[in-house]
Amino acid sequence: MVRMIPLVIGHKKVIRGTLDDTEEWSYEIVRAHVTEVNGAQVQNNLFGKQFSMTWIARIHGNIEADSVSFIKNGVPDEQLEKLKVIQVRKHATRTDIYFSNDMEVNADELE
Repeated sequence: MVRMIPLVIGHKKVIRGTLDDTEEWSYEIVRAHVTEVNGAQVQNNLFGKQFSMTWIARIHGNIEADSVSFIKNGVPDEQLEKLKVIQVRKHATRTDIYFSNDMEVNADELE
């Protein structure tokens, strides 16, 4: 079964100021084949780290991403939880975005 779901891709633009920098976010909704990546060994092979939850989003086309969010009905894009992009891999016809909830697991928590 192919699980094609809509995702919100966040794009961050840093605006350099005289005293401090500000971030300006824009959002794009895409359809992606999303796979959950579980298992310590698989995560170590892919990322060199372990996270409590990770996913891979396979999207047709050339996509850049600074964050990924799952769509929730009635919640504006800017209020969605921004999940951390671990890496982006580009292929001939698609982009694979690896992302997590940013809760890295260490050896003490695996007991």
